[in-house]
Amino acid sequence: MKWGTRKTSVILFSALVVLASVLSGCSNSASQAQTGTEGQADTTSSTKPANKGESVVYHLGETVNPEQVTNFNPFLATGNWAPFFDYVFDPLYYFNPVKGELVPRLAEGEGTWSADNKTYTVKLNMKAKWQDGTAFSIDDVLYSFNTLKDYKVLDRYQLWGDGRLQEVTAQGSDTVVFKLSNTFPSLPFYLSTVYIVPKHQYEKEDPSQFLNKQPIGTGPFQFKSINESAIVLDKNADYYLGSPNIDQLFVDRFNNSSTLTLALEKGDVQGSTGTVAMPSVPKLLENPVNKLQVYPGLNTFSVIMNNEKPGLNDTAVRRAIQIAIDRKSLIEKGESNGVFPANPGFLSSVFSDMADSGLINNPSYAYNVNEANKLLESAGYTKNGKGIYEKDGKPLSFTYHMAANAPAQNKEGAMITEWLKSIGVETTVKLVTWPELTKLLMSGDYELLQNGIQTPPDPQAQLEIFHSKMTAPTGENTPGLNYMRFRDSEVDQWLDEASSADAGKRKELYGKIQSRISEQAPVAVMYNVGGHIPYRVDQFTDYNEDLPVTSALSLMQIKKK
Repeated sequence: MKWGTRKTSVILFSALVVLASVLSGCSNSASQAQTGTEGQADTTSSTKPANKGESVVYHLGETVNPEQVTNFNPFLATGNWAPFFDYVFDPLYYFNPVKGELVPRLAEGEGTWSADNKTYTVKLNMKAKWQDGTAFSIDDVLYSFNTLKDYKVLDRYQLWGDGRLQEVTAQGSDTVVFKLSNTFPSLPFYLSTVYIVPKHQYEKEDPSQFLNKQPIGTGPFQFKSINESAIVLDKNADYYLGSPNIDQLFVDRFNNSSTLTLALEKGDVQGSTGTVAMPSVPKLLENPVNKLQVYPGLNTFSVIMNNEKPGLNDTAVRRAIQIAIDRKSLIEKGESNGVFPANPGFLSSVFSDMADSGLINNPSYAYNVNEANKLLESAGYTKNGKGIYEKDGKPLSFTYHMAANAPAQNKEGAMITEWLKSIGVETTVKLVTWPELTKLLMSGDYELLQNGIQTPPDPQAQLEIFHSKMTAPTGENTPGLNYMRFRDSEVDQWLDEASSADAGKRKELYGKIQSRISEQAPVAVMYNVGGHIPYRVDQFTDYNEDLPVTSALSLMQIKKK
């Protein structure tokens, strides 16, 4: 592959993107736009051009609740609002989901593979420096990666797993060497998941517990303050890739997507990383100053099932739940065609020919109430007096967790629980915050849970969430993203083989894995979410639409009109 040109199937989706850009919306993504509980930010912004010497402030509206600002440590999976890290910290490479390619950040360019493909060497951009004035060094990179080795609970994507990283060492003062114990062609894309932290700050702390209340990064924006109304970031005038054109980035905090969307309509905020109220999208887009950027991505919303729980440990029950969900209606009525069809085999169509697109329209996994009933009856379930299927006196009755104050998700959850009722599966809905959903997933203290699962930008990483090494028994936090507690020895074997295989063999193995996931239904997929980013063009110009327009690399380029 050519560096920076690893294309995904964005072009294949162009027709759907055009439609979605006319009438589209956002489900409150657990990774990008989470619903909060604090009061609406009191913000104002002038429509007049900035006067000479006047600070230029960009207002980004987000739903950020108190539980998402308890720490600013990028090693930790909970307690933070994830987009914050893109603005303040840098990885070696940034994965650009719009183009499906890697963009160098702290790396100076493309790394080089050794002849045996077991060593990857990356030259660093030594113009970088920490926002407290401390010089950036190769020791910071070594510390960041070795911390994942020393604290396995932080290694969510198993970079130090079997057959992967063996050691990370320095070659001189500006080059880092990643030595593998086996071939692992996905490594460059996995490197994009690790934010580099300052050793001089972190070595004094336990990085698995450190809350990092005064974050120091190398990124284009630096942390200034936080209150109930906003997170305030100043531009990093010494940013090694160029100083941002705006002076401050205000992340204005709202209590729900409706009030945020109203602020967008009024021009009080200029954009969001993905939050918008679905019913308001048509009205929002009637005004030509409002735009919506849409692209497929790495987040698959699903009804996630705990495969260890009674009833849900039965493949027939999971399969029945899978085909009881009318995905077409969810996309049309719940998401206004602003998202993409999900693969029952889970691998996103972003990965082009590696994904088995035939599974999306396979009638075996399509909405079919009659077939769902047949599956349950064939497995020995009979309906009780309440019309609920049961077996050995135990009814198919589950608690159904979903996000509170998330209008799109709540609407879709109501649709799904009604469909489940129609096949004799009873649910009790429980609303909790987005961070609480993540904690429930990690601990396994749930039965059915509606949420998205965001993965690193590689097909191996996306399918590897079903590897048994990524899970733990219910009651213990998972070391990876296998929140389903799904275990299958053949899936494990195929994933292990694919990890070091050539492209042709990987495709064959990924096909087998996708078929098995579709058949076993550890999750019931809803739809795939990439970007659906609302933004205004009346006050600012020069958004880079080849990137997510409210990403750090785009916002550092924008200018006040």
